[in-house]
Amino acid sequence: MGFASESRERARPVLPLAGMVDILFLLLIFFMSTYSMREQELMVDVGLPASESAEPGSNEALKVVITADADGRVFLGSRVIELTELEAELKKLAAISTDQPVIFRGDIEIDYGIILRVIDAASKAGLPTVQLAASEAE
Repeated sequence: MGFASESRERARPVLPLAGMVDILFLLLIFFMSTYSMREQELMVDVGLPASESAEPGSNEALKVVITADADGRVFLGSRVIELTELEAELKKLAAISTDQPVIFRGDIEIDYGIILRVIDAASKAGLPTVQLAASEAE
């Protein structure tokens, strides 16, 4: 009748181990890179002004963090950048996505003109949403 004999072994399903290892490494690289980007904004130590109406920010993956310290240096992420170059760098980021919020972390001692120049550069680059970071009031 054509039935398979009892002595014949059944074929077992095979997992493609090489593909699984590739996926594992890709996930590892993704999580390591997103974790390092998340911690970049905390690398520059600034004294944020206090605000009673401040709300916790969202935890979005795509966000641009600009920091200005008490010495007047401006950082894009953790990299020092000149204000004259800021608009060009923001245009590159805006080409990826215009929905990215720009978060400005400024020290309490900075010049008000720096804040205006950062907001102006973000607006000209096509990133109109600039959020000002503040600490909670005590």
